[in-house]
Amino acid sequence: MRNWLLAISLLVEALAHGQGFNKRYDAFGWGFAQTGFGIEVVDNVYVTLSVSEDHDSIAPGLWEFHASVLLTWLDESGTKLSEKRSWRPQHSAFAGWANCCDTIPGGGFVVGGSSEDSTGYDEVFLMRFDAEGDTLWTRVFSGPTPAHYMIGRQVKRTPDGGFLIAGDTGFGDILQNGIDGFAIKTDSLGNEQWRRNYGGPPPEWEALISCDIGPAHTYYLAGSTFPTPDNGQRWVMRVDTLGEVIWSVDWGGPFSEGATQLITGSDGQPIIFSGHGYATSYALMRPYIAKLDSSDGSLLWEHTYGALYPNTIFFSGKENFNGDLIAAGGTYISQSPNTEKGLLARTTNDGDSIWMFTYFYQDDVISTGQGRFYDVLPTLDGGFIAAGVTRNPVGGPYPPGYSQDTWVVKVDGLGCIVPGCNSVGITEQATNLQDAIHIYPNPAHGQCTVQLSLPPSVGNGPFALTLVASDARVVRQERLAGNGAHGLALEGLAAGIYYVHIASEGKWLTGGKVVVQ
Repeated sequence: MRNWLLAISLLVEALAHGQGFNKRYDAFGWGFAQTGFGIEVVDNVYVTLSVSEDHDSIAPGLWEFHASVLLTWLDESGTKLSEKRSWRPQHSAFAGWANCCDTIPGGGFVVGGSSEDSTGYDEVFLMRFDAEGDTLWTRVFSGPTPAHYMIGRQVKRTPDGGFLIAGDTGFGDILQNGIDGFAIKTDSLGNEQWRRNYGGPPPEWEALISCDIGPAHTYYLAGSTFPTPDNGQRWVMRVDTLGEVIWSVDWGGPFSEGATQLITGSDGQPIIFSGHGYATSYALMRPYIAKLDSSDGSLLWEHTYGALYPNTIFFSGKENFNGDLIAAGGTYISQSPNTEKGLLARTTNDGDSIWMFTYFYQDDVISTGQGRFYDVLPTLDGGFIAAGVTRNPVGGPYPPGYSQDTWVVKVDGLGCIVPGCNSVGITEQATNLQDAIHIYPNPAHGQCTVQLSLPPSVGNGPFALTLVASDARVVRQERLAGNGAHGLALEGLAAGIYYVHIASEGKWLTGGKVVVQ
């Protein structure tokens, strides 16, 4: 009964809101590669935090190529409002990894990634931005010797106004010397207060990619430990205010489990987002979520989701306003083994699955685009917004006008770009074919016309049309032979908002809204 009531409430919640959006963003129109590693929201404006390949003039006819940290502001419909970038002179600058960054109360952002010189040497690079994206200050943290690298993967603002950075460090031949995880704590101006390395003796590999604020003036750290090259286990620690270990747990194997991302739930317990391996080299995986006991790190519950596919993993997750969980990642599904798709899943607060969908970028030019999501947020309208990267078609160069770009997808509470997709019986959604459908007249009475102009890459039909009412009822289902104009009867329907969905072979392709008078 509880799950049935939950399903009904979610349907009503999702259909009560408008359509989502899908956008790809190429910084300054330069055509270089971008990857979105974080998304934040400030005053109903979304801000993506990305890494962008850039170039800058050194002298007439001479250019320097480097990576920079890119901030992009988007309105509620995904329209780009502004963008700014920052980097360390004569270095590349990186934002970190999944769910990389944090916001500052009152406006502003903090990035705790890394900078790399022309020889490939990395240092932690802490960057503090104001609300407009202007750089207030930067700080650099080096390894103990010139031979040691340090890479920041995630930063969180701490309750005292300072910052906590987690990452990995090593030196020389890491196959021989191993790597360690590290944490650095700073004050509000980025001045180092302490740092700690965590891990075993060489040649062991231990790496941290995530951190968060624990209860009672403590911190959580998460990453992976590798007893053997093929056995990557999840690794979580709770440390005190000075970084001393309170408890440390690792679990998983015998295959590599993938990255271990962590957030602190509203009850103070750590929640883990990762993958569970079933073969070597990440060849078969399921997405994975677990919750730990804050007192000793013991498992409270753990779940895997979906079928076995290569490299299928949650890279990050968040707690929804009502306590549900939303997770984001990527998967190489079996139908297209060389094509990665974005992955979103919603669960209850105890990890029971509500829905899980994959998303792929496709338009009249890109027929086999790839992509993944690195971060996701709940939105005030009951939906979710995810950020990541969309890349080139498999096995081919970029078509003119395309490049690797930051990818942002906005969905409703049921994971639909257009509300009601859950009633169509689909598992995948195309994210960029909204212009392939035109519904007229709109508003309509008695009948409307659905004009389809889907690209050949999705096939020539037949297509399934489903009309869903705003209360989640399926009121019409028809089979369409292919593209062109199709009459849709509306007789007998009560006045209100309805949603048209076009699908084919389990894939949602496009849809739109029609108002019945």
